[in-house]
Amino acid sequence: MRTISLPSFGSPDVLRVEERPVPELSPGKVLVEVRAAGINLMDSYMRRGLIEGLELPARLGADGAGVVTAVGADATAKIGDRVAWQYVMGSYADMIAVPHERLVPIPDNVTFEAAAGALMQGLTAQHLSHDAVPVPSGTVALVHSAASGVGRMLTQLITARGARVIATVSRAHKARSAAEAGAWKVLVRDETEDLGAAIRELTDGEGVDFAFDGTGSTLFDVSISSLRFGGVFVHYGRAGGPIPPLDLWVQPDGVRLVHVRGDAPHESTDQWRQRASQVMQWVGDGTLDVLIDRTYPLEDAAQAHHDLESQGTVGKLLLIP
Repeated sequence: MRTISLPSFGSPDVLRVEERPVPELSPGKVLVEVRAAGINLMDSYMRRGLIEGLELPARLGADGAGVVTAVGADATAKIGDRVAWQYVMGSYADMIAVPHERLVPIPDNVTFEAAAGALMQGLTAQHLSHDAVPVPSGTVALVHSAASGVGRMLTQLITARGARVIATVSRAHKARSAAEAGAWKVLVRDETEDLGAAIRELTDGEGVDFAFDGTGSTLFDVSISSLRFGGVFVHYGRAGGPIPPLDLWVQPDGVRLVHVRGDAPHESTDQWRQRASQVMQWVGDGTLDVLIDRTYPLEDAAQAHHDLESQGTVGKLLLIP
């Protein structure tokens, strides 16, 4: 079988295609033929050596979708099952051994590409807007990078809850995607001289109820300044670098700051599977529209990483082994 290996940290060009034996199944695991593997910013952080504790050589890829081809002892899946998974390292491959408790069935009306494109970002968006910081109907939420995988799904789910979304995107060609996701207003950051003032103007000077920000340090000041009294800043990523240490005394009066991990480490396996099944259902019934920007053969993983980091893509990127 083929897999993408990371022999050293660095640019996308360090990625290598390797031939390895098909994994042997230990109890509780199943062998899956990968039909689509997700490409995520987390993968680029790993490649660059930004994830602590990663030992080299490593295998990249954490989510995907495929067909069960073999089942180990004590596993509940069946040969032929269409399944998706999350946080199983080595998903950039033809075949992968997955713990059966990390699998979620794919509905018949959902493609492998849609399942792989939806699960990780959909789970994060669901956790953010429904569990960690439930967004009530009638409120206004600011969503940065609303054309990204998480941002676009977050926009859809918040809108489905009856709230309005002010979306920001980095470049003009991404605005349409955010609007199609249901955003009430879309602001293009590189065309807006004072982003905070523009957001305030849209809310008649009141500010937003929630600010969902996965950019880290890049837009922190804008997000905080855009909140009304009692508003909530939701930090869930650091694509633009970590937020420096804060002096809470100088933050705007009455705002609340919340850090949310997209992987929801507190939840049980059953809770994860229940949420994952909900995401698959939303994809099947159209609540979540999954935008796949580009697909690549496995051997083009380096090019996919170049494209991901160019900020020119919209939606999810996939490897198709």
